[in-house]
Amino acid sequence: MATETIQLNPYLNFDGNCEEALNFYKEILDGRIEVVTRYDEPSMKAPEEFKNKILHARFYFGDEMIFASDVMPGKSGNQAPGRVALTLGFRDEVLAEKIFRQLVAGGTIGVPFVKQFWGDWHGNLVDQFGIRWMLNASKRDARR
Repeated sequence: MATETIQLNPYLNFDGNCEEALNFYKEILDGRIEVVTRYDEPSMKAPEEFKNKILHARFYFGDEMIFASDVMPGKSGNQAPGRVALTLGFRDEVLAEKIFRQLVAGGTIGVPFVKQFWGDWHGNLVDQFGIRWMLNASKRDARR
């Protein structure tokens, strides 16, 4: 594991105002927004009025990056104070799955760690301490 690079990226969840929030942060932090996907992805089965909301975005400022999205109405978002999920990025899906299984011990799986429609391996969980984690394995550099 000494040669594996692990990234920790905060993931912010919003109740339909993600784009507004990111534009606010952009002005304050002189950042850059990259909307990766919206809820218009057919497999998301989003209500018509939610299809333009953000499914996944990246916000860059300085040397930092955070992920952000809107939580679909009627779905349970992150209810923890601060509304943050800790996201670990990997290039090796075998190592990512190993760490996923270790983190979920005594906790609950939200999304099993499997290959997703966007091509990366991904899963999320709440650990035994109530911390929400998202793990993503991609051959691409998740930071840029």
